[in-house]
Amino acid sequence: MSPNWDFASLLPPHFVEQLQLTLVGLIGALVLFLIAAAVVFVGWLLALGLSRGVQGLLVLLGIDAPVAKLQARERARTFALPSRIASYVTFWSVLLAACVFALRVMGLDLAPSITARLQDVVPRVLTSILVMIAGTPIALAAARLLNTLFPVSTSRSGKIRYQVFLYILVGIVLLLALEQLGLAAQLVIAIGVTAAGAVGLALALAFGLGCRELARDLIVEYLRATETDAGTDRP
Repeated sequence: MSPNWDFASLLPPHFVEQLQLTLVGLIGALVLFLIAAAVVFVGWLLALGLSRGVQGLLVLLGIDAPVAKLQARERARTFALPSRIASYVTFWSVLLAACVFALRVMGLDLAPSITARLQDVVPRVLTSILVMIAGTPIALAAARLLNTLFPVSTSRSGKIRYQVFLYILVGIVLLLALEQLGLAAQLVIAIGVTAAGAVGLALALAFGLGCRELARDLIVEYLRATETDAGTDRP
């Protein structure tokens, strides 16, 4: 006779309850994922509609007219129309908001961390933009003033001197703007390292390409002197 196997005794305790909880959790996660996907899809549709609506409204208001005239005069260059830029910003803003809401539906609430990060970053970015907006005209005026302090020379040298002053002052304004973002020190270090590397490479190339004959003569003379010293030291 075949032995009677009790399969229930082979299962771990509370197996059925754990299996039911696991299935319920998987079904709940799947439902939340589908809801989040639906939210993202609806957000995409809303973003697409709003972006096109904003673009059409700006076109009706005539915002693109000056840029279109400029592009018609300079056909070699391509300009981004303000309506397209506004449409692009609207689309991605609404879509990102829908993605954040979808993650919140799935239990990943990123809104507090994003808000805290924006509160830390946005003031710095606005301050940096204000420094650039206010500093650039000041740099232009200071460059012209410094150029007038020097004696009058040829127009070419005057333009070169003015451009040098302008680049230096605009660079200082740019460093001040980057300082608001905490990037000025890193940028200066990177520029210094790059400049030192470029100078070293230039010197190496100049010596290697321009002084090949001299380097070869020096090496030959050194080898001859070494051989002569070795011959005189022999008994």
